[in-house]
Amino acid sequence: MEDKNRLVEILKHIGARKNTLAKELGYTNGSVFYQIETGRNGISTSLARKITNKYPEINYEWILTGKGTMLVKPKETPVDETILKQMKLLERLSEGQDAQIQLLKDRVKLLEQRFEPEKNLITT
Repeated sequence: MEDKNRLVEILKHIGARKNTLAKELGYTNGSVFYQIETGRNGISTSLARKITNKYPEINYEWILTGKGTMLVKPKETPVDETILKQMKLLERLSEGQDAQIQLLKDRVKLLEQRFEPEKNLITT
């Protein structure tokens, strides 16, 4: 894939125009991209680095060579089974405590209703 085609794909991905991207990357205008479009210049390592610094999901090697995919695959964090079991246990404990809290709230409400008539008898 030619440099200009990769540039078009990058612009589509980020949803920006050439001048907007150029300014985001620190250029005064979009002439750096015009030079790439006309084939006068290719995508430099400096430009590729600026793009990946601003948009880390874009593959640096792909910008320069067209090899691989445009987007970097997100790194998967392995899940530790012990931590997963502990989380599930904590969730169950939390649900049990929520149920106990609700029971206590219901009892307090019942007691308040029971003693409501006596409240009126007490004068301060």
